[in-house]
Amino acid sequence: MKEVDYQNERVDAINETTAMAHETTLLNPRFYTTNFKEMDELNVESVRKDWDELISEMKSDPNRTHFKKTEDWDKIDFKSLNPELRKEFIDFLVSSLTAEFSGCVLYKEMKRRGTNEEICELFSYMSRDEARHAGFINDALREAGIGVNLGFLTRKKKIYNKKRGN
Repeated sequence: MKEVDYQNERVDAINETTAMAHETTLLNPRFYTTNFKEMDELNVESVRKDWDELISEMKSDPNRTHFKKTEDWDKIDFKSLNPELRKEFIDFLVSSLTAEFSGCVLYKEMKRRGTNEEICELFSYMSRDEARHAGFINDALREAGIGVNLGFLTRKKKIYNKKRGN
């Protein structure tokens, strides 16, 4: 467990992978943002046919059963991996998790703050799918005893946004 100072706010001890997910670097911004006003101004009429097909497919939720562990997963022993490979693999999983989770949070926020009904509908489906991706990865990390505290990341994002005036 590790104590973290986030934006001059002392935070309780968190595990190492949660601390990794908290770090922001040039290649891993951890939380995305956007211009909500511009998103509301998007008009899909020029691609209406394709748009309607996309929304119909997303509404049908064809990916709902994609994330299933097989018995092969139970054979993976994180601790027996070469230490360098283990470190890289965990970093990859944590980076993937935070990207998926950040997308989920952003899309949910876009749906919540948006006024363009079509764009909001799209982002509700995208948020749902990103949440599944993040959940699947975090379940894998949790089973290895190194899950990321996504609640911690959410609270820190709220503090960060408040300080930025969002």
